[in-house]
Amino acid sequence: MTAPSLGQRCFAAWYPRFMGRVDRAGQAGLRRAQLAAARGRTLEIGAGSGLSVPHYPAELTQLVLLEPNAALREQLSARDDLPLTVLDGDAHALGFPDASFDTVTASLVFCSLRDPATALAEVHRVLRPGGRFLFHEHVRGTGALGVLQDALTPVQRRLADGCHANRDFEALLAASALTVTEVFHTRMPTALPTIAPLVIGTAERG
Repeated sequence: MTAPSLGQRCFAAWYPRFMGRVDRAGQAGLRRAQLAAARGRTLEIGAGSGLSVPHYPAELTQLVLLEPNAALREQLSARDDLPLTVLDGDAHALGFPDASFDTVTASLVFCSLRDPATALAEVHRVLRPGGRFLFHEHVRGTGALGVLQDALTPVQRRLADGCHANRDFEALLAASALTVTEVFHTRMPTALPTIAPLVIGTAERG
């Protein structure tokens, strides 16, 4: 097990509190509506402190939470909302057999991955045929907002554990082997301009 870096420890100290406020402002309802579609054996990539956990259906066969930040894994391990398994791991090389999950979920994760295209290929690999990928990601805005996000991304990457404010997740998803079946554009309930545009949706392994 790799000890968390100073940046990871700092991120684990402030991020759950910040996102807790965002959830109370309305984000929790978006999570709840989306995660109701999770079925069977489910994997969440980059589970953070576990804000998504209370919104999963109780009848899941298994809930596996993957989190590479050891400081956040400690917070995850303290949760008792549902029977779950907390694991260290890398979204770029998921340590599971092919076609081993019915559902894979990700919430505000792909912005911070080193190689999101490889991670999407791994999501496709571990999903069973017909399995669903439930995504919930902030994306680059348009016009002046997008230009501002471009300018602030270097700062945000340092402060927020690698988060790219200007990542075009939809384009990455469209280029992947997954088939998008539903996408909803909205706005995260926060005034912070670097994470305001939000896409929520479902993709499937054909």
